[in-house]
Amino acid sequence: MPRQGLNTETVVKTAALLVEENGYESLTLHKLASKLNVKPASLYTHIKGIDELYVSLANLALNQLSVMMLDATKGKKRGDALRAVSVTYCNYVRQSPEMYQMIMKIPHSNSEELVKAGRMVKSVLFEILSQYTEDKAKIIFYSRYYHSILHGFVSLDRAGFFNDTISTDASLLNIVDNFIEQLERI
Repeated sequence: MPRQGLNTETVVKTAALLVEENGYESLTLHKLASKLNVKPASLYTHIKGIDELYVSLANLALNQLSVMMLDATKGKKRGDALRAVSVTYCNYVRQSPEMYQMIMKIPHSNSEELVKAGRMVKSVLFEILSQYTEDKAKIIFYSRYYHSILHGFVSLDRAGFFNDTISTDASLLNIVDNFIEQLERI
């Protein structure tokens, strides 16, 4: 019988806290059970194992990111929307760097749930990019290009490659403005 108040959502959210506190690579079911003050076997009422927990964490991270991106783009079009997404994306990674790493595990998962959550993030970008072109292939190309810019930027920023002489936010917006200039030419 499940412990009173313990449910799958609580298990996943507690795991997310542990991931941010200690890093995603150090997450174990024993540590999670200890944090929840239950025996590890009790977790199996809510999750099938660590792999399912990873999928749930990646799903949570994708949902958090897509909600933030949608909020950032409300009432914005084209370049303004792309700038807002870039700032939001980078802020998400700064606030939740380990959950972002969970998102990076997606290509190694065969989860339909993650594919669906990933499509939510992509749909935000596709909606903005469709304001520049109706060509589906170009939308995919520019989505990959833009995502590569953002992922590369946050990866270098997290690794400490940017010094304090110029604001990282100013650098990001300059790069995104260059990307927008290219879009404006199509």
